[in-house]
Amino acid sequence: MNKNLKLAIDGGEPVRSKEFKSLPYLDDDVIERVSKLLSEKKLSKFVGSSIPGTNEILGLSSSELNKIKDEVTFLGGKRVRKMEHLWSKQHDVKYSVSVNSATSGLLAAILAADIKPDEEIICTPFSFTATSAAIVQANAVPIFADIDLETFNLTADGLDEKVNKTSKAIMAVHWNGNPGEFEELISFAKNRKLKVIEDASQSPGMMYKEKFLGTHGDVGVFSLNEPKNIMTGEGGVVVTNNTDIAKKLRLLRNHGEAIVDESYSDSFSKNIVGYNFRLTEIMAEIGIQQINNLDFLNKIRRENYFYLIDNLSSVCGEFLIPQKITNINHYCPYHAGFRWLSKKSNIHRDLIRYILRSEGIPVSQGMPKLMSSNPLFEKGYLLNIINSKRNAYKIGNLPNANELFNNQYLGFTQLGWPNTRDDMNDIINAFEKIMSNKLLLENYKYKDDYKFISGR
Repeated sequence: MNKNLKLAIDGGEPVRSKEFKSLPYLDDDVIERVSKLLSEKKLSKFVGSSIPGTNEILGLSSSELNKIKDEVTFLGGKRVRKMEHLWSKQHDVKYSVSVNSATSGLLAAILAADIKPDEEIICTPFSFTATSAAIVQANAVPIFADIDLETFNLTADGLDEKVNKTSKAIMAVHWNGNPGEFEELISFAKNRKLKVIEDASQSPGMMYKEKFLGTHGDVGVFSLNEPKNIMTGEGGVVVTNNTDIAKKLRLLRNHGEAIVDESYSDSFSKNIVGYNFRLTEIMAEIGIQQINNLDFLNKIRRENYFYLIDNLSSVCGEFLIPQKITNINHYCPYHAGFRWLSKKSNIHRDLIRYILRSEGIPVSQGMPKLMSSNPLFEKGYLLNIINSKRNAYKIGNLPNANELFNNQYLGFTQLGWPNTRDDMNDIINAFEKIMSNKLLLENYKYKDDYKFISGR
């Protein structure tokens, strides 16, 4: 055997010894502007109490807010308001409300959409824990529906059996920036009078059916944390075209209970409680620079992604199937998602992960566990509403989600700046080694957690 094709787990040289990096793109200009904010001691310009004019500006569009000259407002300082304006302009949406994380944004979105305690939100099990945890934090009940095995997304058919009289919303996750058959899901929700909350954390600047992801439903949520397409360290943005939802988002973000008075109706203000989801001026300044460079940053992800899947197709396309993308003309993914066909290849996905890591290639299973497998739901920890109706709450059968998570999913986060084709080539070369050793690997037997012994 060619020494270069000998696997690292068998004593060969790893494909890669240096670390992959997906870093925030910070140019000299933003570093200078952040330094200026520090020298001027302008860290946050939110005020968490009613000041003259607060109610008059609460419903203004993000574009209108950006024109206000006041340094300190209930709706944040100049950088926060400018970042929100640029986000709205970029995504063609009336209101953008910055928050300190997408997790906070999801909670605020649920409350602003008037989901009441004990009402149900249908969601995917295939997402990071924050998606369903936000539902629980809002005192609502997550109902898990199965996903499509090719797109990794919810489907209208899968939702149909989950809807009942307490269903009030669908939380759709655009996994890796892919909406799946989202048009059908929107139509399904409209016909059944369900609200749609878009978890668009991984989707900034991406479109579907000539409309930006995050803006199809009632409210959408984006993430700004590392290593997403746009990085401010931590943070998020919630978007909507609904004025009432925008007002509630702004109140929920910044101790709104200190603002509401007898002029607010009970129905409007009933769940406005004391959260602090505010974004700092420094993070907003970084966000401004990131938005201005979004096309450049997404272009890098797009080019790396298509180069990777095109070359992997020729190396192992029979066994490694890319996620089916339904917005392919505007696709710039957070990371590249694939299905490794364990049964067809006679090599389990977990062995592939183990080999790739041994070759110096980081690879993801998607998330630590399916949301539906979290003890929060399986055992009822901290979940008073579900505990109160324990006999009625069932997670149900989720065959596609379990198959994808347990046996198939492989994800690569190395698409963003400063990664190049040379970095993609290392991933491709690792799979070339795997395929050159396929017959040998078929004799390996699975043992414990990522440990393998040779069957030779």
